[in-house]
Amino acid sequence: MAVLRMWTPLTVLKVVVGALIVAMLASACSGQRPVLTSSTIPPTTQVRVPPSLGTIDVRTPEFDETVDIATVASVIVDNIDVYSEPSFDSEPIHTMAHPTPSGGPLLFLVDETQGEWHEVLLPIRPNGSTGWVHGDNVTIGTHNYRIEVSLSDFELKVHNGGNLVFQATVAVARDNAPTPGGRYFITELLQPLEPNTVYGDFAYGLSGFSETFETFNGGPGQLGIHGTNDPDAIGTAASAGCVRLANGDIAHMVTFLPLGTPVTITA
Repeated sequence: MAVLRMWTPLTVLKVVVGALIVAMLASACSGQRPVLTSSTIPPTTQVRVPPSLGTIDVRTPEFDETVDIATVASVIVDNIDVYSEPSFDSEPIHTMAHPTPSGGPLLFLVDETQGEWHEVLLPIRPNGSTGWVHGDNVTIGTHNYRIEVSLSDFELKVHNGGNLVFQATVAVARDNAPTPGGRYFITELLQPLEPNTVYGDFAYGLSGFSETFETFNGGPGQLGIHGTNDPDAIGTAASAGCVRLANGDIAHMVTFLPLGTPVTITA
């Protein structure tokens, strides 16, 4: 058992939250209704680490400081105000809670830093939204993992700096519910408690949302990268917005990818 507040982006931490919150993830991934929806989530949710990972693995990631550094801001206050400019002179445009409704840590991908202010990519609609947060309310860490997904090639690649460290064939969205291309980041890692679900063994929540579904099966239509209980779908257009991996592939990814990993999805 671990406490989500232990996470900082200076470490690689594999945290998995139970299936009670999977319905809040990419409910836009399938026509199959999850057993639970967001309205059934209890006030507190246990944090789980899968047995294959043992205790929480906290280690300093290795990276080349000259190549593709991802900067992550991890929120350290209960509620963080987000501003349209790097200044307290105007009212906040958003106030966001930490932990998140799923019980996970709230974090942002940093685009730019000016003094004590950070411009960050926000995990909200519309996709690509940004805002400014003050440095007193976050801790800053770096790594150089990134994910690239090519929808037309049915391919996912993971890079560590300039090195390709993992590559897999994926299932992508159907034409009537396409995955919106763009730049996102990993917000959370979930593990269904029930075996043989549409989400497979693990599910990464992304900072983006379906542009076809405002809501889906009780969830907000959040995009995700997850496993599958239908391995025959890999390499086809099968989902309603998410990217699906073979269970063995995503099980490997969760052993090394940190939260806050940038994800670029292209047609």
